[in-house]
Amino acid sequence: MIGTMLKASLFILLLCASTWAIADQHDDIIWGINVSPPFHIWQGEYEKAGFCDTLVDTFERELPALSQSKRKLPSRRITMLMRKNQHLCFPCLIKDSDYNKDFIFSDATHVYPPHGVITTASKAQRFIKAFGEPLSFTALAQSDYRFAQPIERRYGELQPIIEDYLIPSEHFQEVSGEGAHMNLMAMVAAGRIDYTLDYKMLMTYFQRTEDQTNPDFEPLVFIPIKENKDAVIIGAVGCSNNQWGQHAISNMNRVIEQVRSDSDFRQSLDLWLGADRPRPEFNNRN
Repeated sequence: MIGTMLKASLFILLLCASTWAIADQHDDIIWGINVSPPFHIWQGEYEKAGFCDTLVDTFERELPALSQSKRKLPSRRITMLMRKNQHLCFPCLIKDSDYNKDFIFSDATHVYPPHGVITTASKAQRFIKAFGEPLSFTALAQSDYRFAQPIERRYGELQPIIEDYLIPSEHFQEVSGEGAHMNLMAMVAAGRIDYTLDYKMLMTYFQRTEDQTNPDFEPLVFIPIKENKDAVIIGAVGCSNNQWGQHAISNMNRVIEQVRSDSDFRQSLDLWLGADRPRPEFNNRN
């Protein structure tokens, strides 16, 4: 009986592996989709209305002759498979960051406003009084306030500050799991940690979807940071850096102008990043 069950389990594993291999051979683009609102939204009022969901939908419309599929995976699994040259594309990565240097990128699809500090309204007053506005993240990171972030999250030019002052301290915490970003927002709102660092849109999603009458939650506030207040963060599609990925990126770049100007994609960016989001003029080098 046990031997039969083991054989059945092995057959299922081999079947899954062969299914992936078949997809590798026949799909022109394989999208790695993770649960991380408002990038990708899998349930609730805004189901499939994340701006990365809309980005994928737009590429599917603009490239109808290509076979495209989606695989729901944790973000760490997606990037691990891409580094192992499995055929996979991540629709919303930061272009040209050191952490993503192993991948091949499309031209820019959109631009993010810079990261900021997310904390409660009462703590925001204390932070601004002590660390200024825009806030000195370097000074805040050296304080005793408790900080948490999603596991393996990277913050561009702010990353050295985190590595120098927060990670070695006893005030640093990492949160893992499928709902890490929203769990972090709840932890901040409930006072279990003092602040986190992220895009304003994550706070926006939390405010729109969580019960704001929850007596355990204090309203959240976004504070701009002095060290990155003029930063421009370029978003793009990243794919495995192999012949398959190069072909996928080449196809995407053929329609990148149509994707950038697509009304549904622009409306989705406005919904989550705000109507005042950065709107630079792209060129062929982006």
